[in-house]
Amino acid sequence: MRRVRTGGRGGLSREGRTIIAADPTVRHELAAGFGEWAALWSRLGFWLTLWDEHGNPAARSGPVPFWDTLYLHSARLRERLHHAARGARQNEGRTTELEPRTGTRLATIPLTYRHRPRGAVLGCALTREFLDQETFARFCDLHLMDREALGRLVSGVPIVEASQVEAGAHILTTQMQSLLAGGAARKEMEDLTAHLGQAYEELNLIYRISAGMTGLVRPIQHLERICREVAAATPLAGMVAVLEPTDGSGQESVVRGGSLAVPDSEVLRLYRQVRRSGDGQGVVRVVNHASEHPEFAWARDWLRHFAFYDLSRKGRAVGAIVAINRTDAEDLGSYEIQLVTTVAERSAAFLETLSLYDDLEHLFLGMLHALVASIDAKDPYTCGHSQRVAWLSRHLSARAGFEEESCRRVYLSGLLHDIGKIGISEAVLRKTGRLTNSEFEEMKRHPEIGARILEGVPHVSDLIPGVLYHHERLDGRGYPAGLKGAEVPFLGRVIGLADAFDAITTNRTYRRAQLVEVAAAEIRRCAGTQFDPELSELLLAEDLHALHQHLTELSRQPVRAQPLGALRHPLGVDA
Repeated sequence: MRRVRTGGRGGLSREGRTIIAADPTVRHELAAGFGEWAALWSRLGFWLTLWDEHGNPAARSGPVPFWDTLYLHSARLRERLHHAARGARQNEGRTTELEPRTGTRLATIPLTYRHRPRGAVLGCALTREFLDQETFARFCDLHLMDREALGRLVSGVPIVEASQVEAGAHILTTQMQSLLAGGAARKEMEDLTAHLGQAYEELNLIYRISAGMTGLVRPIQHLERICREVAAATPLAGMVAVLEPTDGSGQESVVRGGSLAVPDSEVLRLYRQVRRSGDGQGVVRVVNHASEHPEFAWARDWLRHFAFYDLSRKGRAVGAIVAINRTDAEDLGSYEIQLVTTVAERSAAFLETLSLYDDLEHLFLGMLHALVASIDAKDPYTCGHSQRVAWLSRHLSARAGFEEESCRRVYLSGLLHDIGKIGISEAVLRKTGRLTNSEFEEMKRHPEIGARILEGVPHVSDLIPGVLYHHERLDGRGYPAGLKGAEVPFLGRVIGLADAFDAITTNRTYRRAQLVEVAAAEIRRCAGTQFDPELSELLLAEDLHALHQHLTELSRQPVRAQPLGALRHPLGVDA
C-alpha cells in the first residue's frame, strides 16, 4: 500500500467556492457546549457535526484543519452530510461509508427527546484504507480537492479502525441522548422560569390596574394609567386608548403610553379604519405584519403589528384599546394578546361602571340645581347667587392648587351654601330695609339649618363645613360658632370670600350693586380679619371686571346639571 505523500503546494479546491458551515441563527439545545466535548472526540479521530431536526447545520468540531477545509470547500461533502442528517431517523445508529471505497466512515446518531426528533449528530472518521495513495486520489477527485494541499492536512488526523467506529457510534449515541435530555430539561426549566416570571409580571400589572379601579375617576385618567402601566411592563412600543366624544360631536380623545412616535392623527386614522371593519365589540383583532395587508399600506412607515380591542357600552362603540408594535420588532404573541384582552375587558367593565355613576351624578346634580333654584326663587334679588358663588369658589380653589376632584366638591358645597334659607321666612328674606336684631338672629340660623338638612345625606356629608361655616371670620366675630384663624375650614373660607364678592357686586333688597373697585377695596381692607389673606390675594390678582362679567353671564344661562366627578370623593376640609 502506497502511503499518502504530505508535501507539495497548490490551492485547496478546484471549485473555487466557499460556504460557511453552521448558520448562527439555528438554535439547538446542544449547540452551546458542543464544541468543547466535540474537540475531545476529534482527538480520537471523530469529526462531529450537529444538525437540527430540519437538516440545518447548528455546530461542528473545531479546529480540525482536514475536515474543516474539506467541509468549507466541498459541496459534495456538505450535501452528503445534509442528506444523512435529514434521514437520521431511518438510519438510527448506523455506520456507513462516507464515500464508497475511500476508507471514510460516517456514524449517524439521531437525537430524540420525548419521542420527538431533535436533529442528529454525524461523526466522520478516516480508516487505514484512506492512506492508500490511489484511494486518497479517488477521494480528492470525488470532492474536487487538490491532492497535495489536502494531503498536507491528513497527517494531523488520527486513524480509526473500523471496529472502533462501531464502538464509538454506540458510545456517542448514549452520550448524545444523555446530553440532549439534560440540555432539553435545562431549556424547559429556563422556559418555565421565564413563563412564571412573565405570568407574575402580568398578574402584578393586572393587580395594580385593578387596584386603581376601586375609586371613581374620569375615564381619561383611568386609560392614561393603564396605557402607561402596560407599556412600562411589556415590550410594546405603544399602548393607545381612544375614547369617542360623550356628546356625539367633536374629536375623539387619545391617550397613550410607550415610545411610539406617531402623531395622534395617524393613530386616529388607524382606529377609525379598524373600527369600521372590526369583528364587533368584545373581540380582539390581531394583525401581525401589517405591511402585507394592502389596506394598511398608508401606515407602512410605522405600523408593523397591532392588537385592537373595541370598547362598547350598551352595544354602542365608545372607543378602543390598541397595542401597537413591539420594541424588539417581534410579532405580537399570545402573551401580549392575552394581556391586552384582559386589561381591555376589565377596563370596559370599569368604564361601564363609571358611566353608570355619571348618569347617577347627572340625576343628583339635576336635583341639587332644582333645589337651589327653588331657594333662589324665594328671593328674586339673589337669583343665580348660589351658582355664581359655587363657580367662583371652585375657581379660587383651582388657583390655590387643589386637584380637580377637590375643586368639584368645593363647587357642590358652594352650590348648597344657602340651602338653609329654605327655613327662613320670606318676610325676612325680602325685607327692603335694615333687619331688626330678631330678624338678623333668624337670618343667622340658615347655616345651621342647611347643615341639619345635609346631615341625613351621606354622599354630601363632606360638603357640610362650607354650608355651616361660610359666615365665620378669621377674627372670631363670625357665626354660628365664632371660629378663629385656622379653626375655620377651607370650605368655609373660600365660600365666604366668594359669597361676599357676589353680595357686594349684585343688587340686594337693601341696596344697589356696588362697583367692582368697591368690592376690591373692601376685600383688601378685611383680608386677615374677615377673609383668608392668601385667598384674598388670589382674587385681587384676577381681572375683576372680566371676572364679574363672566359671573353675570353665568347667572343668565339656564341651569344645567353637568357631571362634576365622583360622589364619594371627600375634600380634606382642613386643607
